[in-house]
Amino acid sequence: MRVLLSTIGTRGEVQPIVGVATRLRAAGHEAVVCAPPDFREWVESLGIPFVPVGPELRGPATQGERVLPTSEQRQQMIEGTVVAQFAAVAAAADGCDLVVGGGALAIAARSIAEHRGIGYVYASFCPITLPSPHLAPPTYGILGQKPADGTVDNATLWAEDAQRWNLLWSAALNSRRAELGLPPVTDVRRHIFTATPWLAADPTLAPWPDPEDPSVFQTGAWILPDDRPLDPEVAATARHVAGAVRTDGAVTAARRLVEIAHSQREQLG
Repeated sequence: MRVLLSTIGTRGEVQPIVGVATRLRAAGHEAVVCAPPDFREWVESLGIPFVPVGPELRGPATQGERVLPTSEQRQQMIEGTVVAQFAAVAAAADGCDLVVGGGALAIAARSIAEHRGIGYVYASFCPITLPSPHLAPPTYGILGQKPADGTVDNATLWAEDAQRWNLLWSAALNSRRAELGLPPVTDVRRHIFTATPWLAADPTLAPWPDPEDPSVFQTGAWILPDDRPLDPEVAATARHVAGAVRTDGAVTAARRLVEIAHSQREQLG
């Protein structure tokens, strides 16, 4: 079994998917990580095949007030990352039975899986990023957004969020899908998140507001073991946090991914 775990995020997205990759390998399966090039040396040092996507995330520190990109610059950035992701994820998916998109900006993952006729799973790492009547959607400073002030209900805010996804991403996404012979997507956010997203967060530290909600599968946090010695104060904090974590979500996720891939193979005969 070979699984591609893809993200365009920072360490907060990359480290969890590497945690799942290590559990897959420990169970005798193959895993490939597709992530920004900053993480190549670290991921490959763990013996995990790595495919870079997009530019390096680390850059020189800047001083002064941050200047927001213009709408034209923002669309150029969006077009650039979508093109880069479709190319990198397609290459990384060679020989894979399943694709995991980690984080909301993994725009190409589902389309590549669809084009290849293999399974796809979307994973979020924080409950606030998934639509819920109990939570307001996150806001993004790069878009000039401000946090909700409580005067608008969450359902309306999430509807506006869905419209924003379509406005920003649909043109670039559907252009690449057309090149692959795939039909256009009318709801970009739902396309990426799927009808049943996974929540890779600990149910004690970051619970889904409605634990009986069948539309979200909360795996638990995807933890990457690290045996390096820690500063005593950091170690004490780590022990405190670890004491609240009930399950190793990376193990849960790895097992479920293998089950999905096996089921898919059986259906294909």
